[in-house]
Amino acid sequence: MRRRSLQKRLAESERKLEEALRENALLRQGQAAARQENEALRAENARLRKELEEWKRGHRERRKRRSSRPEGQRRAARKKPGRKPGHPGATRAVPKPDRQVEHPMPERCECGGQVVANGETESTIVQDIPPVRPENVEHVGHVGVCEQCGKRVVAPLPGAVKAGQSVAKVQLGPNAQALILDLRFERCVPVGGISSILETWFDLPITPGGVCQLVHRLAQRSGASYAEIEAHIRGSAVVGADETGLRQDGVNGWAWLARTPRASLFRVELSRASWVIDSMLGEGIIGVVCSDFYAAYTRRGDWAHGYCGTHLTREAKKIAEVSPEPRTEQFRDQLCDWYARAKQVKLNGSAWARGRTRNQLYDIIQVEPSEEHPDVERLRNRIAVCFEGVVMFIAHPDVDADNNVTEREIRHLAAYRKVTGGTRSPKGSRDLAHWMSVTQTLRKNGLSLPEYTRGLWDAHLAGRPPPSVFAPG
Repeated sequence: MRRRSLQKRLAESERKLEEALRENALLRQGQAAARQENEALRAENARLRKELEEWKRGHRERRKRRSSRPEGQRRAARKKPGRKPGHPGATRAVPKPDRQVEHPMPERCECGGQVVANGETESTIVQDIPPVRPENVEHVGHVGVCEQCGKRVVAPLPGAVKAGQSVAKVQLGPNAQALILDLRFERCVPVGGISSILETWFDLPITPGGVCQLVHRLAQRSGASYAEIEAHIRGSAVVGADETGLRQDGVNGWAWLARTPRASLFRVELSRASWVIDSMLGEGIIGVVCSDFYAAYTRRGDWAHGYCGTHLTREAKKIAEVSPEPRTEQFRDQLCDWYARAKQVKLNGSAWARGRTRNQLYDIIQVEPSEEHPDVERLRNRIAVCFEGVVMFIAHPDVDADNNVTEREIRHLAAYRKVTGGTRSPKGSRDLAHWMSVTQTLRKNGLSLPEYTRGLWDAHLAGRPPPSVFAPG
């Protein structure tokens, strides 16, 4: 009996040991899973902290850009592309035919019967581009010798130096030059593509290096046009300013823009420091500078500022999205509602209403710091420091509540950057800034780039300044 009792107790002990081992294995598996989950949470926490710090500094990573809409809010329905169903058909305007091609009537029908004419006709006009052949014009200058000094005298030829000797025996004319400038700076075509297009479609062989040399040579001849744009910007009542990244020979650089409704002034530098915009606008500028809250603009206390309200409302929305609580959401709603009221007051409000609107913003930012969210407090302090620039648009008719027009205008250079990747040298950066300024200014004033290029050609031959980019002739 004693032996059976010991065996029974031993079996019970072995069973409990096996259960303990299984439980221990399960606990180890759970511990490993908890460790992995803990590591994942730590990585997520680090990522969120990094993103929050970036928003506190006033910028964000492009790859981690988040929507400005609150979570769960759907985008408003947009208009579908195209016109509504049932609209009249869109057709080309019928042009006057240059020549006619007759198509004889078939003798037999598909069924095999004889076809007899009934006097009716059908027609269509085919519009096509005929093969383009370049026109080769030889310019001949007769040479003479001065009887008094024996100096060689000859009429200036296209591309000739003062001594009368031609720089190149074959050159591209003003229409080809205008096409190159349009493809490069209006259509953002790479120089290799321009070279291929000219040779394939126009039988004008030119190397990519030749395209760059032509662009640089024309920029030197039209240097007075860039100075004209710069003088217009510095004398304007309202100037919008913005900057975007642009590489130069693989090194991070910046493209700067100063604009008005009639002119655009670009500049490319390897620096994002304030001296760039200072040199673009000059020391004597008396107009209002509309910009974001970048320190290169805000540090100039002697300028009249108009700050972008979109940057403020966007950051307030982000703060409420990252830290959803009553304090952040209330500040977001107050700021967005204030901008909506201020825009209406600017359009049809009285002087008393504009003054009251200013005071309403002052009341919004007056909150005890101890009761405030730290990010909201930082944004309130920014508004308090830049208060006059934030409310500038209410009383000034030509100042917008945001800087969106300038940001949309600099996108054209961003498209150029996407295609080309930037510039290769300081000379290329100067040429890019020069022709971006000239082409966009011409477009704003309703002037033609081919007409300007032909005027530049004639002015260079006659020794005159280039034509104006603001008025024809």
